[in-house]
Amino acid sequence: MRAPDGSTVAGKTNSGACSFLEHDGLCAIHRTGGQLALPLSCRMFPRSVLIDGRGTFISLSHFCPTAAALLFEDGPPAAIVEAPASLVDVGPLDGLDARHAWPPLLRAGVLMDLESYDAWERLGVELLTRESVEPHASLTALERTAARIAVWTPGEGSLLHRVRNAFEAVVPSTAVLAPHDMPVKRWLASRFFGCWVAYQRDGLPAIVRYLAGCFGTFEAEFARDGNALDAIRRSDLRIMHTEQ
Repeated sequence: MRAPDGSTVAGKTNSGACSFLEHDGLCAIHRTGGQLALPLSCRMFPRSVLIDGRGTFISLSHFCPTAAALLFEDGPPAAIVEAPASLVDVGPLDGLDARHAWPPLLRAGVLMDLESYDAWERLGVELLTRESVEPHASLTALERTAARIAVWTPGEGSLLHRVRNAFEAVVPSTAVLAPHDMPVKRWLASRFFGCWVAYQRDGLPAIVRYLAGCFGTFEAEFARDGNALDAIRRSDLRIMHTEQ
C-alpha cells in the first residue's frame, strides 16, 4: 500500500499480521524480490546497529526466536567478533549514527576516548559472561568496576590503564549456576555491546543501571511462567521494540 508521503509500506491483515506473510510463515516479498526488496524494518530485524568512530557494531534483538535459541547453545566463550557477511551485506544499515558525536561520557562533564571505551566494552563482555558467576554477581562486579573507572581524572595517568586495572582488580563471587543463568548472562552481554545508552546518558554508571533494568525486566517476565527463553524474548520485545 502507498503511504501519504508517497512511499510504499507493507499493510496488515485484520489480525495485525503482515499481509505479505504466507501460510508457511515465509515472506512473499523476500521470496520474490530477495533481501534488498524488504522494507527497512524487516531487513534490519533482528539487528541493532551502532555506528561510531570505531566502526559499525551489530547486536541482536532476542525477540527473534532464532537469536534467543542461540543463547542456550553450548559454544566458545562470548566475545566481540567480526560480523559474517550474512549479517552485514544487507544494504544500508539503519541505527544510531554517532560518528559525529562526542565520545561516550565517563561521567557527567568528562569524556572518554574511544580506545578506553572499547576496552571497557570488551572487558565488560568477558566479565558479564564469566563462568560460575551468577547474573546478580556479574552486575554487581560491573557496577563496582564502573565506579572505580568513573572517578578517574585527567592527569592521573592513562584512562586506558585505569580501565584495564579496574577489571583486573574485581573478583566477583562464584556459585553453582542455574541452567538458565549463562544464557541470561549472554543476553545481558548482548544488551551491553553496542549500547546506545553510551551516547544517550551520562557515563559508565548509567550503562550499568540500564543493564540492571534489563535484568529486572527479565526477572519479572521469568516469574510469569518460569520459561527463561520466552522471558528473554518478551524482555527484548519490551526493551527494544515497545518501551523505548
